Amino acid sequence: MKIAVLGWGSLIWNPENLKIKKAWQNDGPLLPIEFARISNDGRLTLVIKKNEKKVQTLWSIMDFDNIEQARLNLKERENTISINTIGFVDTIEKNELSRFKDLSITINKWALEKNIDAVIWTDLRVKFFDKIHKPFNDANAVKYLKDLPIKRQKLAKEYILKAPVQIDTRLRKKLIENLVS
Repeated sequence: MKIAVLGWGSLIWNPENLKIKKAWQNDGPLLPIEFARISNDGRLTLVIKKNEKKVQTLWSIMDFDNIEQARLNLKERENTISINTIGFVDTIEKNELSRFKDLSITINKWALEKNIDAVIWTDLRVKFFDKIHKPFNDANAVKYLKDLPIKRQKLAKEYILKAPVQIDTRLRKKLIENLVS
């Protein structure tokens, strides 16, 4: 079974224990990605967010031929509690797990075009309001970053700047401008 993993954030420059066979390819499916999740260390990180600008994701082939082993490997890399935060599409068994049905359809179509049997990805919730009790929007995201302590702000800036250039989200330029100024 040929299994691909999708990436758009730190998986690309810091795969850690993620077992991939090949270098990251830059022609993954177009998905709505944004800097909309506040991570445990305070960074504003990239997640799938409905109704955002679609960007070209990256992908690589996993060093597994079993989808559950591949999902467990990504779960460990992402340090998540539940395997259910790792989405997947299995084109052979016609099985899937995703927070958004339309994205499963997009990813399944892309996988079939690439002759890939299964695709996995990190499918975390936005978790912006949960952390600061304010709705996610440009002004609140910029204010959140500006109000971070210097050490956390440095981590946040590093993440935003290291994100692959093709992950040109709607908010990215504004975040960079406000972190540099």
